Amino acid sequence: NVTFTGAVGGGTALGDVTINSAQNVLASSTFVAKSLTQSAGTGTTTFNGITTTGAADAVGGAVSLTTAGAISVSGGTITTSGGTASAAGQNAGDVTLTSSGSTVSLGAVTATGSAGTGAAGGTGGVVSVSSSGNTTLTGATIDTSGGTGTTQGAGGNVTFNNNVVLSGNETITTGATAGNITFSGTLNGTTAQGQNLGLTAGTGNVTFTGAVGGGTALGDVTINSAQNVLASSTFVAKSLTQSAGT
Repeated sequence: NVTFTGAVGGGTALGDVTINSAQNVLASSTFVAKSLTQSAGTGTTTFNGITTTGAADAVGGAVSLTTAGAISVSGGTITTSGGTASAAGQNAGDVTLTSSGSTVSLGAVTATGSAGTGAAGGTGGVVSVSSSGNTTLTGATIDTSGGTGTTQGAGGNVTFNNNVVLSGNETITTGATAGNITFSGTLNGTTAQGQNLGLTAGTGNVTFTGAVGGGTALGDVTINSAQNVLASSTFVAKSLTQSAGT
């Protein structure tokens, strides 16, 4: 096992942190580093917040966790935003969570590009979640917006490659520019009509590949913006509102 009991990088952030293999990985407090990679694992991986925000004029660091067991990053926020920029905005780091044999529990994610100073904004990070079981979104905000500037950076795609369950009200935004939101499996709530979902895809697409609310109906679903919206199967919710689309 790999265990971090106290805060990591709370005084001075670490550089690139790589966990090549472990059974269980537990970080009981905050974790601040340039980047974080877990290449393999056989047990559970638990973090209570991960910060890889870029230094001044530097891109945000990637967060990549891979294990056969369950992954939980629901006790704090994953933040991979680009660093404060003196010219062109800096890109955010990507977030990749892969559980080949179990589940993922995910809270808030902030993977935003930083604002440009007299130049274009940075791009948002890509968020990709894969698990053999359900991915539970615990009721928070996932934000992959591009940074503002002379032109706004593109938002990062947000993709769930498996079935998703909402355990609280969830907001996902890729900002005003490009950035797709994709649910590749089914999407359900935990109590009938009890969990709301708000989606903002800007000029990106919103795609529901599997049945939505087929097991447990969602609450109020709001699509604030998107280019194309596609629901390939049935859709069951308390209400459904699309405010804008191109």
